[in-house]
Amino acid sequence: MNNSTLNTAKNKNVRKLLQSASSCLLGATAVTGAQAQINDEGWQTDIAVLAYSETDRVSAFEPAIAVKKTFDDESVVGFKLVFDALTGASANGATPSDTPQTFTRPSGKGSYTAANNETPLDDTFRDTRINFTAMYETPLADRMDKVIWGANVSSEHDFISLGGSGTFMRDINQRNTTLSAGFSFEVDTIKPVGGSPIALNEMQVAGPSTRGGDESRTMVEMLLGVTQIIDRNTLMQFNYGLAVSNGYHTDPYKIVSVVDDNGGLIPANGLNGTYLYESRPDARTKHSVFSKVKRFVGGDVADISYRYMWDDWGVASSTVDMHYRFNMSRGWYLEPHVRYYSQQAADFYNTSITTTQADAIVAAGDNLTADYRLGEMAATTLGLKLGFLTPGGNKSSVRIEYYNQTSTASNVIGSQSSQDLVPDVDAVIMQFNYSF
Repeated sequence: MNNSTLNTAKNKNVRKLLQSASSCLLGATAVTGAQAQINDEGWQTDIAVLAYSETDRVSAFEPAIAVKKTFDDESVVGFKLVFDALTGASANGATPSDTPQTFTRPSGKGSYTAANNETPLDDTFRDTRINFTAMYETPLADRMDKVIWGANVSSEHDFISLGGSGTFMRDINQRNTTLSAGFSFEVDTIKPVGGSPIALNEMQVAGPSTRGGDESRTMVEMLLGVTQIIDRNTLMQFNYGLAVSNGYHTDPYKIVSVVDDNGGLIPANGLNGTYLYESRPDARTKHSVFSKVKRFVGGDVADISYRYMWDDWGVASSTVDMHYRFNMSRGWYLEPHVRYYSQQAADFYNTSITTTQADAIVAAGDNLTADYRLGEMAATTLGLKLGFLTPGGNKSSVRIEYYNQTSTASNVIGSQSSQDLVPDVDAVIMQFNYSF
């Protein structure tokens, strides 16, 4: 079972990290369909438990179960249920300062304080999600074509998502080439705690405040792909993806620090600093290209992929993902994993801004964010997976990975040069899988 696709409006950085290297649902569906094996022994069940822990920040726990059955006509039906819980401290977007800072909680009831020279974190962050996915794969009359249909629903306390997908696959060239074309849609409802803040408004001291209601967002994805058998030992894949989303993209829990020309705090609205709620465009178009080579090497399997993504927000990213599976006797294997990700910042990203810059942005109604997930960054993942057969002959595996993310601050002002404005993020990921 692959890592589940963990999508949440509030903590996308954690859930995006935990999803598979394939860039989108359609891409994962296409690969799964192309490599599916026929199972005539009834239902196949996969169980996984994943734990994720950042140093002094967010922790996640995720159990998941998936079942699948292949019928005599080669049609396949599958279901997947995922539960995940996130706890810990989440960065609110404000920069550290040489004096303590006080912030109003998203609910508007109460406040929390960040010590001097520390990254402001909301330590009451809690989030749970239940996700259910169903798929049906059916061959067409000539058995050279097949269609995969999918549907999913995801629910959190402040977020509900409904989606569906369809992928058409055709084998040509004596089944050495598989062409795929896919389409998916998603409808999200965002229900921020305390209501949605008015973009670019200043944070107020705890108490009643003017906020909006629920928000919504839609996304449509398209994927075109080709999988080619090069020789008896080599498989290649290439995908192009397009995703268009419209609606509410702003993170309602993120703010941006406004400082004086020396980088110092500016008391305002009953707080000892000035903070604007972020604003993001109400539309986003993303393009991606993905290539992959898998090769059988003297009894082992090498797997390397590359993905490049760019969008109309100015974000561009590159991902290199490498696996090498050392197959051993009696069904045991050892699989090292290395992944490197780099990203350039969105056009409207600033770690903080001055009062003059804030006035100009507010007057023009421009977009603004200090969310490091949209900043310049690089991330490295190093992992090792051990797979084995149980005494009963069932497949099982244990995986552990280390993740490190470094970010680059933008628009450093005055005394901020002495602060670690965007600290590194370190995390450990552990997962256990069992199939029967």
